Amino acid sequence: MQAPSLPVVLVHGWAFDPSFWDTIRAALGPIQSRCLDFGFFGPRPAMDLPQVPYVAVGHSLGALWLLRHHGPLCRGLVLINGFSRFGSATDFPRGIPRRVIERMRAGLLREPEGLLHSFRLRAGIDTPLPPHIERDRLEQGLQALMDMDCRNDLKQATCPVHVIAGTEDAIAPPTLTRACFTPGSGVDTPQWLDGGHLLPLTHATTCARAITGMTRRITA
Repeated sequence: MQAPSLPVVLVHGWAFDPSFWDTIRAALGPIQSRCLDFGFFGPRPAMDLPQVPYVAVGHSLGALWLLRHHGPLCRGLVLINGFSRFGSATDFPRGIPRRVIERMRAGLLREPEGLLHSFRLRAGIDTPLPPHIERDRLEQGLQALMDMDCRNDLKQATCPVHVIAGTEDAIAPPTLTRACFTPGSGVDTPQWLDGGHLLPLTHATTCARAITGMTRRITA
């Protein structure tokens, strides 16, 4: 008899909310799942991880956050369109230049709706923004994208890490992915898909298959 699958925790990226995972959750079928919420469009964040063994799935900023916070109960990480560092640094020249993120921050403070809409368009989606925008939390998210460095967290991870990346990702380009997940970085070669920055939406079945595979190969 096959052991029951571990529950799955899903963490969305910058400029999105938990509804981002609706297609993936449907594709996961009976596997128990729940979403964390940075609170970019809601009244409050909800970022508490389970107190039981689980598999964690992060998209973009959510992947970065999970590398830092997944903890000992995490039995497997699936990072989609993710990275261990986003912003460039002296020892990380393949990161996104600081001036680009600063420009996004200025646009967010000046006209949040316009900046968010243009970012989501560049990511590959043209759906309406949620009505309630929490600019301060979005600004904190940009700060994390600029400065958060989880390269050592990745090397020290004790659970399996599976990376799924898009060959046409305009937000986290392949050069960034390869710089983050090199041999010796603590992760196997990324699984490349012909797609952009929203693989959980455009390639939901493939992503769900990878998540299911992780839950089945890991036991509590």
